[in-house]
Amino acid sequence: MVKIRVRLGGVFDDEEFFNVKMKCTKCGRCCFNTEMELLPEDVERLVRLGYPIEYFATVVNGVVRLRNVNGHCVFLNENTMECTVYENRPIGCRIYPVVYDDVEGPYIDRECPAWDTVDKGELKRLGGYLPLFVSRSRMTLDWVRLRYGYPRR
Repeated sequence: MVKIRVRLGGVFDDEEFFNVKMKCTKCGRCCFNTEMELLPEDVERLVRLGYPIEYFATVVNGVVRLRNVNGHCVFLNENTMECTVYENRPIGCRIYPVVYDDVEGPYIDRECPAWDTVDKGELKRLGGYLPLFVSRSRMTLDWVRLRYGYPRR
C-alpha cells in the first residue's frame, strides 16, 4: 500500500512518532465496536488514499469517528483480522492501547491482550499528547465541514 504523508502544520503531522512500542498480536480486538476519534490529519490521509469521507467516517455527538460495519472498523479485513490501511491508519489507532480519561489521565487499556508488552516509557512519551489529541479531535467536525462539506446538512 502507498504511504500517504499529510502536513497540516501541527504536532500530529509526524504519524510515525505516535506508533506505540509494544508487541501487538494483531488480534483485531481493538477494531471491534471502535469509537476511535479522527483528526483532520487522519481524514486527509484517508481521503488522499481515495476513500470518500462517507465511507470511513461517522459523526457521533459532534465528534468525527471511524465508522463501524458489522460491529467492527470499516477498515478491518474480517478474514485476515488485519487493517487494510495499516500504513495510513489514524493517529488514535497508532497510539492504542495508550488511552486517555478526563479524570484519570493517560493509562494503558487492559482490554488489549498485549497491554503488558507496551514499553514502559510509552505512557510517559505519548500520554502528554493525549489531551491535545482529544482537543484536536473535537475540532475535526468543523474542519471537515469547511474542507469537504461533510456531513451534508
